[in-house]
Order: sequence, then C-alpha cells, then structure tokens
Amino acid sequence: MTEYEKYIRTAELLALQKPRDAQVCHDELAFQVVHQVEELWMKLALQEVDLLVERIDADRLVEAMDVLKRLREILRLMAGQMVILETLSPRSYFTIRGALGRGSGQESPGFNQMLETRRPIRRALRDLFERRSVDLLALHRDPSADPEVFALTEALVDYDEGFQHFRYRHLALVRRIIGGRTPSLKGAPAELLEHGVRQSFFPELWQVREALFRDFTPGRPLFDDTDPPGAH
Repeated sequence: MTEYEKYIRTAELLALQKPRDAQVCHDELAFQVVHQVEELWMKLALQEVDLLVERIDADRLVEAMDVLKRLREILRLMAGQMVILETLSPRSYFTIRGALGRGSGQESPGFNQMLETRRPIRRALRDLFERRSVDLLALHRDPSADPEVFALTEALVDYDEGFQHFRYRHLALVRRIIGGRTPSLKGAPAELLEHGVRQSFFPELWQVREALFRDFTPGRPLFDDTDPPGAH
C-alpha cells in the first residue's frame, strides 16, 4: 500500500459503496457516490463554519471572509454535482428507491446540521454589531462607516445565496425525477421543498435591502431639499 493510499484511506473509502454484483441497477453507484460526496462536502463546510464563527468573535473579519469564500465554493460544488443525478432516468430511480427502504434525503445528517449553522453565525453577527455599534440600515446607507463589517455582511449574503441555490438545484432534481406532487419516502410531496428554497439563513441581511429602497419609492425625492448643490 502506498503512502497516498494510507493517508487518504482509499481502501476504506472505496469499500463504502455497494459492490457491482450487489447493485440493484447500473445507476446505483452514481446515486451512492454523489450522496456520499455531498456528505463529505457538508462535513468540511461544518468545520469551516466553526472557524468562521471563531474569527468573527475575534474581530478577524478579513480572515472570516476567507472562510466564507471557501464555503461558497463548497456550496457551488455541491449544487454543481447534481448534474450527475440528472442523468438518472425516473425508471432507474424507481429501482434504487426500493433499496432505500424508508430512507430519505430529509434524514441527511450533514444537511440538517447545515440548517442549524445559521444560529451560531447570526449570534456572532449580532455580537459583532453590538461591539462595533453598527446599525445595519445605516451601514448600508454609508458602507464607509465600517467597510470591514459591510464586506462581511455581503459575503454572508453570498453564502446564504449559495445554500439557497443548492436547495433549488435539489428541488429541480426531485421534480425532474419523480415530479412535483409525488410524495417522498417520508410522505411529503416534493412541492414542500419549495418552502425550504425560500428560507434564508440571515433574513435581516435581505430585509435591509427592502428598508433601504423604501427611500427610493417612485414619486418621492431621492435627496432632501436641503442638500447643497453637487452633494449628490
């Protein structure tokens, strides 16, 4: 066994999929591999979230944004590899579904832990705002008041958007394979996944945009009449 094989533990890793003679159909290996890889990406993402929270708590915001960059790339890859499962026919999935028993992607430990990452991140963000006396709406009106915090909030929007995109790709995949109204193995129709797609980790970072643009409602002046000439 080579040093690489020992370090990566390839023998154990490649033994985690069904052997060819035990597969219920040719596509089962693709199904297992993609889902196992998704769980590995989520394991990495969860570790990165812990580091992200530590760095925000320590006011190391530039380093926190480096972590968010990696997280966004992880989410991009997770969404991107859905294309492999799009090559499955509904008939192939029907065969695989029988081998799943009552199992469902809703039981994914990595996914369910990812949903909970919003809590520690939001707590860290609230504490950061308090330490720096940041008002989110005021910050968006004048990002120069605290450029680091503003850049961090925008990076968190990228992370949030990346997770929403992953959930949308999953929803689109489910519709493609089993249709929108077919119940999952847990009895919930795929249509219910739409609710999750609309959920955001950091609603306040989206709502502040609505608050900001209330100032620009058609029919209202963009600037106060007392603004000096050239101020805008």
